[in-house]
Amino acid sequence: MENNESAATSQQSTGYLVGDLIIDLGQRRVTRGGSDIPLPHLSFQLLVTLARSAPDVVTFDQLTERVWPGLVITPETISQRVKLVRDALGDDPHAPRYIAGVRGSGYRMVATVRPLKDRRRPAPARELPYSIKPEGAAEPGAATATPAANAAAATDFTTASSSAAAPHALAWLGAALVIALLLIAPWAITRYLRAPKIADTAASGAGVVIVQPPRTIAVLPLIDMSPDRSNAYLGDGLAQELSARLARLPGVRVAATTSAFAFRDRTTDARTIAQALGVRHILEGSVHREGDRLRVTAQLIDGASGYDVWSQTYNRTWHDLLAIEDELARSIITSLRVVLSNELAQRVAQPPTTQASAFDLYLAGLAKLHGPGTASLDEAGESFRRALAEDPKFALAYAGLCERYALGYDKTRDAALIPQAESACGKALKLDPSLREVSAALGQLYLVSGRYEQATTMYRDAVSADPENADGYVGLGEALDAQHRTADAERAFRKAVDVEPTYWGAQNALGNFFFRHARTAAAIATFRRVTELIPASPLAFNNLGAALLVSGDFEGAAVAFDRSLTLEPTSSAYSNSGTVYYFLGRYADAARMFTRATELTGQDHRIWGNLADALWQIEGRRVEAQSDYRRAIGLAHQSLEVNARDAISWSQLAYYSSRARDDSDVRAYTSRALQLNPDDPNVRYYSALTALELGDPAAALESLSRAVQLGYPPPLVRAAPDFASLHSDARFQHLLVPAPEPQPGSLR
Repeated sequence: MENNESAATSQQSTGYLVGDLIIDLGQRRVTRGGSDIPLPHLSFQLLVTLARSAPDVVTFDQLTERVWPGLVITPETISQRVKLVRDALGDDPHAPRYIAGVRGSGYRMVATVRPLKDRRRPAPARELPYSIKPEGAAEPGAATATPAANAAAATDFTTASSSAAAPHALAWLGAALVIALLLIAPWAITRYLRAPKIADTAASGAGVVIVQPPRTIAVLPLIDMSPDRSNAYLGDGLAQELSARLARLPGVRVAATTSAFAFRDRTTDARTIAQALGVRHILEGSVHREGDRLRVTAQLIDGASGYDVWSQTYNRTWHDLLAIEDELARSIITSLRVVLSNELAQRVAQPPTTQASAFDLYLAGLAKLHGPGTASLDEAGESFRRALAEDPKFALAYAGLCERYALGYDKTRDAALIPQAESACGKALKLDPSLREVSAALGQLYLVSGRYEQATTMYRDAVSADPENADGYVGLGEALDAQHRTADAERAFRKAVDVEPTYWGAQNALGNFFFRHARTAAAIATFRRVTELIPASPLAFNNLGAALLVSGDFEGAAVAFDRSLTLEPTSSAYSNSGTVYYFLGRYADAARMFTRATELTGQDHRIWGNLADALWQIEGRRVEAQSDYRRAIGLAHQSLEVNARDAISWSQLAYYSSRARDDSDVRAYTSRALQLNPDDPNVRYYSALTALELGDPAAALESLSRAVQLGYPPPLVRAAPDFASLHSDARFQHLLVPAPEPQPGSLR
């Protein structure tokens, strides 16, 4: 075989000739015989890595370092990615033309590889006309997407469910540690549910044809340049609506809004932003509103070169807002060279409402929907309601209202919000059941209200339609994990990271999974990665602090929680800071923090339970503590009316009742919790607390021992003042001997 050292070592190469393939590094394209071969980002990186090292073997460790830097990737993940590349290239693993496997070691490129040193990068293409693909027509050499092809590329999560329920560990620790589950927030669900359902072209004769490799874009918030700076909502809302509209297109991946909005201040150049978000294009711009006049400027930037692809300024009246948004979307579609079927083009072009005032209010609602605290949710709901007053048939506004209520319940546990969410979603479904936004709101509702089977079906449909959709795998992982299908859930979370390694939401989902299943060291490492990807996120530091806390690093946890509170004073950050003080024996400080948390989220029984726990330890305040336990009891009953399958809440209800001296149903509550999930360490932990309150130390030790076996952290058991009466018992001392942390893929 020809020595390909120059291919691997040349620093001036603009690409590689690999057999009959041309790899263009500048344009991130792979072609053969003049036809493009669409490859997702990770597949492209893998192919380039093998080409650069040809003819040498690239080991699994080297591939992990070069293609998935900073991540923990299994050989199975790498093998699945190689399979996707082979399928795209038409390569036979038994008689390889390009990629050969080396058993137990890695992979190597067997095709002849030559560097392309002197290829001139073509000048930026002129703006193409907005094109409609005739029904049944196809470009020569273009790949036609079909459900069968997509299903083959997707990971199968249907057959390997875990029959033995692994611990849904560490959801609530000691004094009910609050973990901020970023991954099931509605912005994530919205993004993947908007991914296109692709028609079966073989059956219908009409479909979507992608004439270039899949395009990736991040839409940054448009800067408010209005004289009074009162139109920031307009820039934020337009960015979110544009992201949603583009995400409906086949072959286009849109960076998560929360990730893109982390670069709101524009202190980083476009190339760095594009690299951080894993996209090729960046859309940025500004809005300027003065009276009835509205000026919107936009620039589409090539993240590889840093140069503008196009820029445009729209000087119109405020009443032309809908037309401006439509023209912006069309210009981006043109520049990304997406060719649409007539049916899809008509759907994309259809305005969501004919009332500019309703659309303006809807954008205001979108801008507030994912803002900090419950006050932003209230403002979002008011904007959606006002939009519906302007246009009672505005389905998107009903979907937004449903999402507001579902997210509100997730944050506050106010059971009254669930029927309101169901009512809003029901009205949206009657108006337009095809809207992805409606499905997104329903998905959030299913998750927070415990309807996990329906959520699983929805998310599985999403990843079958788009196997490169990171958020789809995140949602699927959450739904599967809630059903104790631990092995399937882990595969889904790892697949999300595999698809989009620079997406903080996927990393955070994996970190939360590790945390729940007592893999604390892995959780800490993953959450640190999240803080690097989105350093301005208070919830990222909140989750890191939670993982440090369960490891016994109370000082490190305090630093992380302080950072979270500095960025944004949320109820979960206050509650977690209170938990640190609780385990440090500073009960008055703990009570102060928990009180602040209840002021922000007064409908969450867990935080009232936290406050009662702290007061219980302060001399002379047990009567006050019992009053707060009774408050927690009432709220827990309301929460269980929404989700009666919540085993942890049943166990907490038993504990609250035992301390409030309301013992009549305590044993029934504990029995219900154990019936629902006997292998949850939190259920066992609260059962131990309850048994101790009922005067049964032997039963308490038995439950506590089981909790530790299932993954409850010994440092927190050791620090908890509730078990002081057991400290001299040899059995208690024995259960605090550290056990090895479970290894990846293992089940307790």
